[in-house]
Amino acid sequence: MIWFFIKKNFCDGWDNLLHLALFNLIMLALLTGAFFAVSALADISVAAAFAGSFIFIWIITIPLLGFSNAAHRLADFKSVSVKEVFASFISVWREALLFGLILAALVFAAFIALPFYFAMGNILGLVLGSVIFWVLVVSVLSLQWFMPLQSYFGGSFRKNLKKSFILFFDNAGFSLFMFIYSCILFALSGFLGFMAPGITGIILGYNNALRLRMYKYDWLEKQTEFSPKQARRHIPWDELLAEDRETLGPRDLKSFIFPWK
Repeated sequence: MIWFFIKKNFCDGWDNLLHLALFNLIMLALLTGAFFAVSALADISVAAAFAGSFIFIWIITIPLLGFSNAAHRLADFKSVSVKEVFASFISVWREALLFGLILAALVFAAFIALPFYFAMGNILGLVLGSVIFWVLVVSVLSLQWFMPLQSYFGGSFRKNLKKSFILFFDNAGFSLFMFIYSCILFALSGFLGFMAPGITGIILGYNNALRLRMYKYDWLEKQTEFSPKQARRHIPWDELLAEDRETLGPRDLKSFIFPWK
């Protein structure tokens, strides 16, 4: 399943390279603007910088959720227009606000609370710092699934937030793989000025991963031959991925360089 995921994600990214580059350019512009704006606010006051940071995190989260909706369609072998992506920004602002608040809280915990408790130099500080550290680890590995879940299921923010943690605890190894895979993609993006695969390429990866992972749960729901524990050991990935493999088709080097032939 993992090797097919890597292949499909690469093919989807290559086939939609212009879309990824455009969306990454937008994200780079927003991040650059936010950085200079917060830096300017920091010269005024620390409180203004914190308030500005929260606002910009929310503003940046809106296009991220919009791009995730587009990535969901691309992962499903569908097309998406730039107009549709921008139109989706209006429908995701509430979820973006709530998700942005959670991200802001995690940033505060990582850069303020965590160093503070570890700097106390006593057992209480060590215990509290350790608790915050592991809360951060679990939260990051869980929340990496929130945007694709929101795009896949839609609906309640609370339900998708809950599903993020359920998905992590049920797929801890795969979640760790996705985190490492995304870090590698981000590092490789630096060689291309973060235009590709970039942030939106990583979002596409999560949508592809969730789409393929859902085949597992659809199959498990229909199982009556095995117990739930046994069924999880006998997931027929070759059978579940057969249609996607056929749709993706064989892809060789020539098809990437000369897609019209």
